[in-house]
Amino acid sequence: MSTENGRVPTRTVERALTLLVEVATNDGLGLVDLARRVNLSPATASRLLRTLEATEFVRRDGDGAYHGASRLIQVAVTSMSSVPLYRLAEPHLAALRDEVGESSYLGVGGPQDTVLYARMAESGKSIRHSGWLGRTVPLKDTAIGTALRGRCGDLGYVSASHTLEDGVTAIAATVRWPDGSPAAALSVVGPTYRIPDEQVRAIGERVAAHAQALSRELGMPDLDAGAASRPADR
Repeated sequence: MSTENGRVPTRTVERALTLLVEVATNDGLGLVDLARRVNLSPATASRLLRTLEATEFVRRDGDGAYHGASRLIQVAVTSMSSVPLYRLAEPHLAALRDEVGESSYLGVGGPQDTVLYARMAESGKSIRHSGWLGRTVPLKDTAIGTALRGRCGDLGYVSASHTLEDGVTAIAATVRWPDGSPAAALSVVGPTYRIPDEQVRAIGERVAAHAQALSRELGMPDLDAGAASRPADR
């Protein structure tokens, strides 16, 4: 369908993009499930999915399930590699994983007051936290959401247990832009039995240290160095 000036109606574009997001974040769903999730009729969803398939943003397997295809992967990889935050976060996530032995995540602002888990370094332990990459969680009442809002208090980190999943503890700290505003959050997530209260502080200090280091790499001034460089009062 097109308008008189040849442009695709905004509503059609919106529906297609919504479907694309569902395919990307819920890999392997079929037509009926996808249509239900975005409140479309199967006929409308099928027409839009055919267009996305023809343009290589999605693909359909032999069982009728939809998956992200080459163009979608290209856009995702290109976008992430061109954003300094994602690139610079990778070694910090790997270091955190190695230092504390738990999975670590980079969280950024998601749609409608959520946090998007945008990058991770997965723990190598047999029992570990995994599966949140690409997932969104609420800003409110989560450790990573609190950190993303810059509300870590004097400790420099925030922790929460049993909020999103029973038996899981998360510890997060704020990454900041050069002007001091929150850019992202670093988070360590693992089984609560392996992160008792006496371990929270030690892990929190490591998360906060890496968040501060990443903030400096993004251009935020080193406040301690700045204070040291000022002349003493005479």
